[in-house]
Amino acid sequence: MLAFLRKNQVALSACFCLLLSIYILIAAARGQLKNEPLGALLMWIMRPLQTASQGAVNWIADFRENYDTLAGFRSENERLRRRIQNLEVERQKLLEAEATNRQLKQLLDFRSHLPAGAITASIIANSAASWFQSCQIDKGSADGVRKGMAVVTPLGVVGQVVAVTPHAAKVLLLTDPNSGIDVLVQRTRSRGIVSGSLENGTVLKYMKRSEDVQEGDRLITSGMDGVFPKGLMVGIVIKVRKQHLGLFQFVEVLPAVQTARIENVLVVAADSAAAKN
Repeated sequence: MLAFLRKNQVALSACFCLLLSIYILIAAARGQLKNEPLGALLMWIMRPLQTASQGAVNWIADFRENYDTLAGFRSENERLRRRIQNLEVERQKLLEAEATNRQLKQLLDFRSHLPAGAITASIIANSAASWFQSCQIDKGSADGVRKGMAVVTPLGVVGQVVAVTPHAAKVLLLTDPNSGIDVLVQRTRSRGIVSGSLENGTVLKYMKRSEDVQEGDRLITSGMDGVFPKGLMVGIVIKVRKQHLGLFQFVEVLPAVQTARIENVLVVAADSAAAKN
């Protein structure tokens, strides 16, 4: 008998607890536990268990409610994060559109001061070679661009078209050693040629030693070459050095237009520029 009880003590204990629970439930339903000492004792014993079980049930319910709330917060945070990202993308697009519109407005305002037929173009490539300064624009012969046309911006001169395809053109920049732009010193009206130099950057050539040229002088197009309209900004004198020998002085120039920082240009016909002057 003892061996049987030891072997099946778990099952017997479970059955006893089950029967006891059933008895308590039935007796409580009939109101028989109120006046019986055993019933009171059982209720006293069961109260901590009931309290603990009710607490566990409440904790599980609260945990589930909090989990659902946190899950909702996470979902809302993810939605807001995506919304912020989308708004940042839209903001960037608006800022870029505003900058582009501002540049185009400046071009249109400047275009009214140029000969008729000026063509708006965008720079699509820059030359990486230090010995050949050029850029490429997205307009070509199909758009009316021809070799020899001037390329300018509201800031000043960019260069001259040297090669054309149906839908693109190459522009020789004024910083290239092969370029040459007839200019005036705005203060004194002295004439010279602005060109690039492999050793000294951009320089003002053929300026006689007797001419009055000072640092800070502005150089503008003379209009005498039949390419560039008169009065466009070319650059500013940043260094003047008179040679001990020779006819000319050395003049270094800072170009008015930094090609790496511009996106849109105007292409002006050489014959129109000449006709206007």
